[in-house]
Amino acid sequence: MYLGNTMIRLFLLNPNFQDARIKPENQVYYCPHCAMIEGILHYYPELRKKLEVIYVDFPRPRKMIVDLLGEENQGCPVLVIPAELETEVRVDDLSRHGDLLFTNSKYRIAQYLGDKFGIALPHP
Repeated sequence: MYLGNTMIRLFLLNPNFQDARIKPENQVYYCPHCAMIEGILHYYPELRKKLEVIYVDFPRPRKMIVDLLGEENQGCPVLVIPAELETEVRVDDLSRHGDLLFTNSKYRIAQYLGDKFGIALPHP
């Protein structure tokens, strides 16, 4: 979401990646957690106008995320929110790195998107 030069960013993994740590090495995968969030974006396409959705490759380091949140916080999906942006939505359970709030929890991302942008909430 644009507020001056500040925006909420959502990082998702590109699908069809390989993971050399798993046999067979030529098998392709997708991230089921990112796929759930992608489904929300499909249900509510207006979110793409309110977020910067960034797709990153599976191999680490994921430089764009590391640059924002540090090497220890590069898991996906991840929602990154400038802390000064949040005054009306509950964020006390989000992690913090400098001036940024973030979460890697697909359920917390879904909850935040519902609270912030007025889309439906995930059924409990």
